Amino acid sequence: MKKILAILILFMPLFVFAQFENIRVSILNGPTFSWMTTDDNTIETQGARIGYKLHVQGEYLLNDRFSLTGGLGLSLAQGGQLLYTKGGNLWSESKLNIPRGDSLPNGVELGYRVAYVDFPFGFKMRTNEFGRFKFYAQMPEFSLGIRTNAKGSIEGIGVSTSDEQIKSQIPFINISWGLGIGTEYRISDNISLTGGLRFFQSITDVTDDDGRYFDGSKENSKGKFNNIDLRIGVLF
Repeated sequence: MKKILAILILFMPLFVFAQFENIRVSILNGPTFSWMTTDDNTIETQGARIGYKLHVQGEYLLNDRFSLTGGLGLSLAQGGQLLYTKGGNLWSESKLNIPRGDSLPNGVELGYRVAYVDFPFGFKMRTNEFGRFKFYAQMPEFSLGIRTNAKGSIEGIGVSTSDEQIKSQIPFINISWGLGIGTEYRISDNISLTGGLRFFQSITDVTDDDGRYFDGSKENSKGKFNNIDLRIGVLF
């Protein structure tokens, strides 16, 4: 029931915005390739994650070539893996389902899988039509993400676990920026197929900074999510 309600809320803007002139609406979805980076050279990017995004996007047409965009969406299974050279109480805000979770070993790998409700907005530029094709660039684009769930995994010497609840390790709000390119193929006067690629990166820190290493120093890195999204959909 909750999933059905979430889908109805997500598609509600489609029926509202479609009633206005100078507004077009897209339903966009596709797989995402995400990984994590930090500003701490003792923490290494170790792996990537395949996720999924579903967005409804409204466009207010300034003219035939420029528009302002805004929307609502879901981002599922975003994250990646980080390798911590130094161990300790790294997920101090979470109650882990393993013994000695407050003393993770050196060289431990922590995996993140996070879900967000997204509120993206930006600026879109289109070319003139070539046959039935138009090409576009969407830049800049920003997004406010509200964290809805977060699961984690731990792999290291003497420890292996998955599906740990780590919502308290991920800030409730994530602000990101991005840019994208793509094409639209007109199949009628009012409907086009669209496809493209988009790069997105966090501006705010996406990891909690309350952990402590074995030597007592604070784990104070700034973590970022990086995404490459394949966007396929229909433009009305």
